[in-house]
Amino acid sequence: MKRVWPHEFFRLDFDQMLEVGRHQEKIHTANTGEYNTVKDIHTYFASDVLPSILNDDWVFAAATTFVSDYATDCFHLLKLSGQEAYNAQKSLMSLNSKVVDFLARASLANAAPSAGSVDLIKASDFFNLLEVGKLSPEMRSEAENLHEQAQDHEYLQLKVTLRGIRDSYEISLPRVMYVVRRAIKVGVGLPRKPSDDELSGISEYISWYTSQVNTLHPLYPVLGELHTFYKVARNAGSHHRGLGWKSESSQVILADETTSLMMPLYEFQQKYRHIVYVCELGLRGILSAFCERERGDASNWLVREYVKTFPEDFPKGELGSVRFYPA
Repeated sequence: MKRVWPHEFFRLDFDQMLEVGRHQEKIHTANTGEYNTVKDIHTYFASDVLPSILNDDWVFAAATTFVSDYATDCFHLLKLSGQEAYNAQKSLMSLNSKVVDFLARASLANAAPSAGSVDLIKASDFFNLLEVGKLSPEMRSEAENLHEQAQDHEYLQLKVTLRGIRDSYEISLPRVMYVVRRAIKVGVGLPRKPSDDELSGISEYISWYTSQVNTLHPLYPVLGELHTFYKVARNAGSHHRGLGWKSESSQVILADETTSLMMPLYEFQQKYRHIVYVCELGLRGILSAFCERERGDASNWLVREYVKTFPEDFPKGELGSVRFYPA
């Protein structure tokens, strides 16, 4: 078994995020270009933020505060949201298997002539492929039950996604931006201010960010172009109007006191992944650079805490593969 130092351990997870982008492009043609989005964010952290932590004392001080004061918040959120998302995904995979099996049997019964030639947007859409009158009473009952299960799960998964967006935007992103703002300031020579020592709300960080960078900055497609969406999603996640869902057209509706947004399901899910890319690449990258410079007890502690965030049955690297720094 190959053994790695803590900074290499976090770097491996940091680099693994690129594979998530590749995987999403393989899942659906609507995700074409997502790998480039992840790659741009990854490249920015790897070439700008991480070297700043390694080479600049002021940015390293921010990373040290991140580790001591904010990393645990990110770990807790990662564990809670990851468990929800993982369980929802396992349920979805089980449902999809049942749908595929049922459509195969319905096709043999000549009750699903277009099965196999249509890409379903969501599992419950399988019902639209059926010629229900050609099903036996037993298969018709099975189809109705399966359709109801799929619809129930769809709304649950939407709520899980919305909670993930809300918490990533409100909790993880400001903590990542605490370090990123210093890296940007050092990179372009902006003056340091007492406010740089304080953790700010995400709206303040976004306002500062968009005032200091242009639209070509690697994080701008997420933090700049999608800021209105994330703000509304954050509000909708805690608002009485909240989340709307038009199952027949696969449209998601988000509303707060002043704004209502409607978008296709795949777009809603993609926007969720984009903020996760920034937050998780930021988290893993900051921890990797911190460990590479600190190489001590704090780094060893980070690894032990980080591995606790994964569900017990989630495929992950073994703690035994990490070679801890000498105390």
